[in-house]
Amino acid sequence: MQSKLKSRLAVLEKAMRKLPPPVLDQSPALLLASRLAAMGIERGPNESLAETTARAMGISPRELRAEFQRRAAGYT
Repeated sequence: MQSKLKSRLAVLEKAMRKLPPPVLDQSPALLLASRLAAMGIERGPNESLAETTARAMGISPRELRAEFQRRAAGYT
C-alpha cells in the first residue's frame, strides 16, 4: 500500500502545483473541496470530504484514516 499511496500522492501533488493560488480567507475544507473539483473530482451527494479525498488518492477511506493516524503519531 505504501508505494501505491506514495505514487498517487506524487501525481496529486504535481497536479496541485498547476492550480491557482488559494484564497487565504477560505476554510481548509472548502479549499480542499475546490481544489479537488478543479482537478475534476466532484463530491458525490452522500459522500464526505474524506471519502472524496480518498477516492481522489485511489485508496479507501479506511486507508486514508490509517495514514492520518500514522502521521499524527509521528511515523513518516
